Amino acid sequence: MDEHLFLFGQRVLTPSGEGEVMDTIGDKIVVKLDNGSTETFPSDDVQDNSNAG
Repeated sequence: MDEHLFLFGQRVLTPSGEGEVMDTIGDKIVVKLDNGSTETFPSDDVQDNSNAG
């Protein structure tokens, strides 16, 4: 099993678009998307995007 570590404020890619980590709850990641909505994703569906730009 992959170990994922996501930190508050970290830029990530999700199935719904790019956003920023707001919280982690077990293996769920709460992300505020760039479109303004907030969604929760399984950690397997979230990818680090901190090296963007």
